[in-house]
Amino acid sequence: MITPTYRPQDLPLSRTWRLLTLAVVLLTLLGFWRSNSAEQLAAYLFVLFASIVPGIFWIRMGARGIPVLSIVSLAYIPYFALPILRNVEITLTYTPWEIMRAALTVVLFLVTATVGWVLIASNARLSADIATGDFENERVTRLVLIGIWIGAGFVLASSSGLLGWLGTLYGLARAITGTLATAACFLSGVTRAQGILRGKAWAATVVGLSFLVLLNWSSLFLVGGLIFLLATLFGYVIVTRRIPWLAVAAVAVAVTVLHAGKPEMRERYWDNSYERHSLAQLPRFMTEWVGEGIYAMSSGSNYQSPLDRTGLMHMLLLAQTKAPDRVDYLRGETYALLPGILVPRFIESDKPFSGVGMELLNVRFGLFNAREETLTSVGWGLVAEAYANYGYVCVAGIALALGVLLGALYNWSVNAPVISMPTLFSIATLMALINVELDFIQLCSIILQSFAAVLVFHTAIRSLATNRNARNRSSVRAT
Repeated sequence: MITPTYRPQDLPLSRTWRLLTLAVVLLTLLGFWRSNSAEQLAAYLFVLFASIVPGIFWIRMGARGIPVLSIVSLAYIPYFALPILRNVEITLTYTPWEIMRAALTVVLFLVTATVGWVLIASNARLSADIATGDFENERVTRLVLIGIWIGAGFVLASSSGLLGWLGTLYGLARAITGTLATAACFLSGVTRAQGILRGKAWAATVVGLSFLVLLNWSSLFLVGGLIFLLATLFGYVIVTRRIPWLAVAAVAVAVTVLHAGKPEMRERYWDNSYERHSLAQLPRFMTEWVGEGIYAMSSGSNYQSPLDRTGLMHMLLLAQTKAPDRVDYLRGETYALLPGILVPRFIESDKPFSGVGMELLNVRFGLFNAREETLTSVGWGLVAEAYANYGYVCVAGIALALGVLLGALYNWSVNAPVISMPTLFSIATLMALINVELDFIQLCSIILQSFAAVLVFHTAIRSLATNRNARNRSSVRAT
C-alpha cells in the first residue's frame, strides 16, 4: 500500500492561509506601485480578488482534493489582472470606463463559476483519511517513470517523422501518451512530497522529466513543456502546502531566457528549409536558443518579457468595444461547431480542426482575413468568446456551467485514490483549463480526448493489478 509520510489534511491549514495571504499582499502592493490612476488600480484589484475567491472557499472547506477551479482562477491574474498594469497599449487605446467594464466582466465570470462550484462541492462527503488505493510504492514509482518516458518517446518519434503510419489515429495516440505523461508528472510531484519517490528513482524521474520538457520545447513552443512542469509542481504543492521556490525560480529564469530568444529562433528555423532536430542535435539547438535569449535580453532590442506577452484582456476589450454595435454578436456560431469537431478524425478524416472557432472569431472581428488565419491565430479564451457570442448572459452561463462541472468533478475525486479515474481525470482537466487562451471547442475536444486516454490508461493499470493479485493468490494456494 502507499503509506504517505504525511497526509495533506494533517498539515496545518495556517500554512496554506499564509501562502495565499503573502501572494495577495505582494500582488496588491504591485498594483499600488504600477497603477497610474485610481480607476486602473480598482480594475486590477477587482480581478485580483475575484481570482483568489475560489481558493478561499477551497481552503475553508478543508483544502482537500485537487482544487481545479482554485488553480485555474489564479491563472486569470497574469491573463487579465496584470495586463491592466503592464500593457501600455491597453491604457492608451481604451478609456478607463472600458477597462473597468472588461474587469467587471471577468469578475462576473469568476464569481459565477465560484457560485456554481460551491453549490455542488459543498455537498461532498469528506472522509477522515485519504484513500490511497492498492498499489505498492514500488509500483507507483515504476508507473511514474514509465509514463514520463513514454511521453518523451512519443514526442521524439513524432519530431523524427516516425509516426506517419498512424494516419488519422495520430491524434488519439498523442492524447493518450500526453495524458499519461501529464498524470505521471503530477504523480511524481505527489510521491516526491510523500517521500515515496527518492534515490535512484527520483534521479531517473528528473532526467526523464527534463528530457520530456526539452523535447517539447525544441518545437519552439514553450507551453507544452510548461504543462508538464506545472503538473509536477501542482502535485508537490497540493501535498506539502509549500512552494519549492528554488525550482520555481530556476524554471522562471529558463522560460524568460528562452522566451527572449524565441522570435529569432523561429525566424531562423520556421522557414521552408527547416529541418527536424535529431536527438544528437538537441544540446546544440538548446544552447543556440539560450545564447539568442541572453543576447536579446542584454541588447534590449524589441524584447518583451513573458508577462508582457501573456494576456487576454485586450481580446475582451476588443469584443466589448466592437460588439454588438460594429460587429453583431455571433449568436452561438462558435458553439454550434462543436458536434462536428467531436467526431473522431479516424471516422471523418476531413473534419475541421479544433481551432475553427478561434479562426471564426479572429476573422469576424477583423484580426485576420480568411487567408491570413490559415497561417497564424490569436487565442480568445472562454470569457471573450462568450461575450462575442451573446454578451454578459453568455459569460455568466458559461461560467455557471464550468463551476457546476468542476464542482461535480471535485465531489467525484475528493476521496478517490491517487491512481484512480477521478484523480487522473481531474489532473487532465486541470492541465487543459490552465491554458486560459483555449476557447470552448478546443477545451471540450481536449477534455474528451483526455477522458478517453485516462479510461484506456486506468483500465490497463487495473488489469495489471488484477492479474498480479490473481498470481499472488495462486502462489499462496500452491504453498
